Amino acid sequence: MLESISCQYEDVRALLLERGEEGRLNDLSEDTLKAMVMFLQRFKEATKALEASKTPTLHLTAVWLDRLKRHLQPSSTDNLTFSSLNAKCLRILVEKYEIHLLHKLAMFLHPKLKSLKLLVEEHSMETVHNEVRRLVNDIKERRASPTQRVATVSSALPEKRARQSEGLSDVEDSSSSDECTQDEVNFKSPREENFDVLSWWKEHATRFPNVAHIARSILSIPASSAAS
Repeated sequence: MLESISCQYEDVRALLLERGEEGRLNDLSEDTLKAMVMFLQRFKEATKALEASKTPTLHLTAVWLDRLKRHLQPSSTDNLTFSSLNAKCLRILVEKYEIHLLHKLAMFLHPKLKSLKLLVEEHSMETVHNEVRRLVNDIKERRASPTQRVATVSSALPEKRARQSEGLSDVEDSSSSDECTQDEVNFKSPREENFDVLSWWKEHATRFPNVAHIARSILSIPASSAAS
């Protein structure tokens, strides 16, 4: 609604003037309105991205946490009201927005984010690699002994979701390492701009069969239970 009012501010003012009700805008600054719309725009984009129902979203949780933190950083152009608003929103974001191991695994399984450079916790990479190795070993054991009941990451996860390309240029991993280890925790980052992660894993399933299986399972989990 704020965006609609901002875009049509002059029309609204003309209409109120015609009705003799222009005073209703006395406490509404057009500049403040535009600034608020710009402030909320990033949150609108985050909500839309994380509630997408036809594309993978779980790997985007840490991405959007990083983007929102940057959005809320103090600026020399902010007035006192917006400085206070940014600080309060940043504090709430840090307190409420938690990144768990599953989110980290989803990031690692996206070739453009596999370096986990957005994560500041010490040993994050080692923890994720160890978990991937454990999941790979579980899959290998299950395939070797079909009757053995070994829990795998796909035991109770939803079906694969629809695919669509996405832009991660501000956070992606630029590594070009193409080393292929026995436990399959290293894979090359794609260079193309329009990149569909599920299609990528489908194309590389022969080379990385176990990790591809894990990727299909984890990346099918939605980041939000509220579909847009």
